[in-house]
Amino acid sequence: MKSLLVTGGAGFIGSNFVRYFLDAHPGVRLVNFDELTYAGNLENLAGLQDRKEYTFIRGGLCVRTTPASDIESRSIDAIVHFAAESHVSA
Repeated sequence: MKSLLVTGGAGFIGSNFVRYFLDAHPGVRLVNFDELTYAGNLENLAGLQDRKEYTFIRGGLCVRTTPASDIESRSIDAIVHFAAESHVSA
């Protein structure tokens, strides 16, 4: 089975992509990796938590809070990157 990693999948654009992708590509596993900062909201993904091809992992790209093995063990075939900080102060 193919696997896709989506970073920032709980944000506005990412969550819409996650919903679209799961409906358009049945049988492909999707791992959603999001830190859930001000921009990420699990309510955007309500109803997906029970789908067997969907997994959510809370973690950040810039902070080593998530062991690499959590991602590596899933045999990811491709990555779609939506994680970003849209309100960065100088």
